[in-house]
Amino acid sequence: MAVLDQGTKQPSAAAPDRYGPPRHLGAYLAAAVLLTALGRMVVGWLAYDFDHVSTGVDDFLKALYDPRILLEPELFSPYVWAFTVALLVTGVLVALNRRAGRGAALLCGFVMFATAARELVGLASSDQFRHWYVGGNDLEVAIFGSWGVALLFSATVVVLMLRAGDRPGGGAAGAPARGSQSYLVSGGLMLVLGLALVGWIVRMLTRDEGGISAGQYFKGLADPGESFAPALAGSTEFWEAVFPAALLLVGVLALMRRPVVRGAAIVVLGVYLYINVRRMIGMTITDYPNDVPTDGRIPVLGWDGYTEDTEGWLVLATYVGGSLIAVAVIALMLRAPETAAGVSAPAAGGYVPPQPAGRPAPGAQPRFQPQARQDATPRAPAPAAPPPPAAPPPAAPPPAAPPSAGPPPAGPPPAGPPRVG
Repeated sequence: MAVLDQGTKQPSAAAPDRYGPPRHLGAYLAAAVLLTALGRMVVGWLAYDFDHVSTGVDDFLKALYDPRILLEPELFSPYVWAFTVALLVTGVLVALNRRAGRGAALLCGFVMFATAARELVGLASSDQFRHWYVGGNDLEVAIFGSWGVALLFSATVVVLMLRAGDRPGGGAAGAPARGSQSYLVSGGLMLVLGLALVGWIVRMLTRDEGGISAGQYFKGLADPGESFAPALAGSTEFWEAVFPAALLLVGVLALMRRPVVRGAAIVVLGVYLYINVRRMIGMTITDYPNDVPTDGRIPVLGWDGYTEDTEGWLVLATYVGGSLIAVAVIALMLRAPETAAGVSAPAAGGYVPPQPAGRPAPGAQPRFQPQARQDATPRAPAPAAPPPPAAPPPAAPPPAAPPSAGPPPAGPPPAGPPRVG
């Protein structure tokens, strides 16, 4: 029965889909250690800064969902909070050798590398930004060291995950992998959302009043010392540029059916969804225009304030439509298969790839036959046995037996010549 089970039992497709190849386990574990170290470093700075700011923990917890709460810059921004959670969750997934963790680790690594490089450029090139950043404290070495470690760790994660990729075929020739349509739909949705966000950046740069020049904007993306609104760990303009850049890149890879986009799409759209939901919660609970700015509170425009002109309606469409796209893509990517993990079953009448010994072809009836030993030395086929010889001719009948010595048999005497006289 064991031999029959080996020949008829179908291999499970879930294991190769979910888990990375064992030969890359060391790279996955190393990346997990580095990613969780980056996340814990941000948490450590937050815990340290709570002792030096006036904001309490309760206000910080409210600020997680209420954008009207104004916090000190030492407590970072909602973008940093969300990516810190992404770093920790991605580190756990990579430690579990999950394939989706590789794409998420690549995205987190690239984003952290860009953030650390930008902060170090500003600290090194701008005296004004450096004084605003570290003036009045004795943490200059710790700040430079933290961003240097973040730069090194994030670059190492990117290198490890790029080298840990296995690129087998996504399916048989002419037969796309089963479920790969999710990649095409997700790629199209991400490109639409990415282009919409690019359109709002262009609108900001071309606005007649209250806009900034393109040169100042792009300089501020690379050097925080050139930004008109400096912030710790990336300004709002920097993070708002990260989303369209990531969405366009991941969207193109999704159209190519590259399975690495699964984790990357979930991370970038998860963070984007959090920022959007937090913003819409503030629009819902605001009391604008009755809200007045205070030391720890800023007014937020409500839903009605966006319905006064066409541009406001487009802003609402971007918020709501972007959130729906994020939910849809996350759901598709959670259910999408790793197309590079195996070969899909071809359609009826199509090409059937060669099957391993002891396993039936897809759709074929199982055949019960003993399985050959895999470790046996191959031997040449035995020569065919010669045909049996022809039957011998029938034997001649045996000769008659000689007469026995004894009295003649009883009976009339033999006839003889007549007697004379």
